[in-house]
Amino acid sequence: MFPILGTPLLQHLIEQCVACGIHNIQLLVSYKKEAIEAYFGDGRKYGATIKYIVEEIPRGTAGALIDALPHLDDQFLVIYGDTYFDIDLTSFWGFHNNNGGDVSIFLHPNDHPHDSDLVEVDQFSKVKKIHPYPHDLQWRKNLVNAAVYIFNKNAFEGINSTSSKLDIAKELFPIMLESKKNLFGYISTEYIKDMGTPKRLSKVEEDISSGKVNALKKQTPKVAIFLDRDGTINKEVSHLSNPEEFELIDGVGKAICKINKSGMLAVVITNQPVIARGELKESDLQLIHNKMDTLLGKQNAYIDRLYYCPHHTDSGFKGEIRSLKFNCDCRKPKTGMFIKAQEDLNIVLEKSWVVGDSTRDICAAQNLGMKSILVQTGFAGRDKAFKVNPDFIAKDLLEAITLILKEIK
Repeated sequence: MFPILGTPLLQHLIEQCVACGIHNIQLLVSYKKEAIEAYFGDGRKYGATIKYIVEEIPRGTAGALIDALPHLDDQFLVIYGDTYFDIDLTSFWGFHNNNGGDVSIFLHPNDHPHDSDLVEVDQFSKVKKIHPYPHDLQWRKNLVNAAVYIFNKNAFEGINSTSSKLDIAKELFPIMLESKKNLFGYISTEYIKDMGTPKRLSKVEEDISSGKVNALKKQTPKVAIFLDRDGTINKEVSHLSNPEEFELIDGVGKAICKINKSGMLAVVITNQPVIARGELKESDLQLIHNKMDTLLGKQNAYIDRLYYCPHHTDSGFKGEIRSLKFNCDCRKPKTGMFIKAQEDLNIVLEKSWVVGDSTRDICAAQNLGMKSILVQTGFAGRDKAFKVNPDFIAKDLLEAITLILKEIK
């Protein structure tokens, strides 16, 4: 019931559901339930039908849900009452039905992955493992459970619900994975944030007022800052193939924080010919990117999406992967990865920027009509592979992002 810019959070969530065609709403209530029922009544004035399921004995999030199952449809949406979002629930529902899974989990990167439940998915978005916080010392991808779920009721078949308390994220999902239920992760850059602390509450109100929430809607055309990886985000290491050699350049976390706060997207576009050369497996490349996510997360920064090209045309390397040795359309300065990002994330390329340390990056920007900044870290343009004229030159990524934010005001 806490007000967000004058409106109770729960009212916002109900209105979001109704706007997406979800009218049958069951509120699982307990403490001070009378205040909630007095305010919302039967839901008619919000265009909904609201019923109340009272939790008499605390059973945890999963316990309360399991007790409510007799009142729920065969397929239903679950939302936590302390989360603010502006997301396209219709697209989320379509994802769930298209995959034919038992459960779909809304996933996103956030600025505090260290105290969030992280989810590991495969290339088909199928959930492999849940990593509840607190986390161990391993590198983890910043893919956070946002506490919005779609369940098929049959997902609960065979689940022992006799435990006095059971948590959905930390206990129910691992049990379902062990029971061979099919869980999928829906990855989105839309705005969603839990408001469990006064600081996060203030941040939500700030993000609404600044226009960031609206800028991140699925339907809103977006501006992206495309970032090269090696020499721009991390220190240049020739053909980096060992996670231990990955090290962020000073100021990168602060720079990407600025992007995150702006409502623009931070998208990494990187050539990784080490895969084709046989010097690095894609699973090990993922570990390097997990380390990048973890190090950035410690600085409250995150990457919205990452694309890499594993191809290379040159042959003759010991252990090379011949199937990856061809003239692709994604290796920079070609534009395939940028076009894929544009399609995935609804990006307006002509309003977006490219920041990198090589002439390949600047050439790619020119090929797509984007503005570019050459940073003086990494190669600093000394590769001279292409004759280019960047729009700006900056000392490092932090200076580049500061410049972009001034230019777009």
